[in-house]
Amino acid sequence: ATPVAARMAQDAGIDLAALAAQKPGQRIGRQDVEAALASQQEAPAAPDANAEHIPVTRVRRLVAQRMSESAHTTAPVTLTTEADAVELVALRNQLKAAFAPRDLPVPTYNDLFIKLTAVALTEHPLLRAVWGEDEIVVEGGIHIGLAVDTAEGLLVPVVRNVQEKSVRQIAATTKTLVAAAQSRQIGSADLQGGNFTITNLGAYNIDAFTPIINLPQCAILGLGRIVEKPAVHNGQVAPRHQVALSLTFDHRVVDGAPAARFLDLVRQLVETPLLWLVE
Repeated sequence: ATPVAARMAQDAGIDLAALAAQKPGQRIGRQDVEAALASQQEAPAAPDANAEHIPVTRVRRLVAQRMSESAHTTAPVTLTTEADAVELVALRNQLKAAFAPRDLPVPTYNDLFIKLTAVALTEHPLLRAVWGEDEIVVEGGIHIGLAVDTAEGLLVPVVRNVQEKSVRQIAATTKTLVAAAQSRQIGSADLQGGNFTITNLGAYNIDAFTPIINLPQCAILGLGRIVEKPAVHNGQVAPRHQVALSLTFDHRVVDGAPAARFLDLVRQLVETPLLWLVE
């Protein structure tokens, strides 16, 4: 082999003796080593005998298709902020103490966020718009989908006309919808028609994240964990419950400033529940 070919073979881990055996009586050159290297790179890897092959379920295939479509057809932008959740935590504790003894569905944080988000969507209707090729449609009702983790995969049941429901009614509705989704008894009608989605990863100790828009909607709100941490309140540093809010919106439909105003209103409503509790 030529000196250049020998160095190349050594660097690439190519067996020169085996290569020479393929070309008896000929001197191995640079081109021979390059050809051998190319053939190695093109050779498919041997299949892993211990690999697990998981069949793609109907739900997983649908989720994959919709998430891919969203990622490739929208112009997604994610905004994040943090809200003081002390008053929200206190409210939830009060509702739990009042509802549980009466055998009523205890509102979850998701229920409270559905309610307060509906108030924000009333003031910022463009965030619940649906994109069309020739028009942007803002429906009259506020229909909020709630992302639910099930054994079959992600499902998003829809709470309809949230603007007309009390916290108690929302809690009863979501309890029924979530149970139906997790038991695979939910009907297709309950999974359609949403114009905004809320997804909550707080139970998994996640703070901020980048949720993917649920087409044909134009925005989705991600909720992080409610966690106690040092914060400045009334000029003093003290432990306060905080929650991270992540809003992903489609910039084709909504510009950055209106989306930011919407998210800031959500923050205000988290921090001051009296602004929406009487709605």
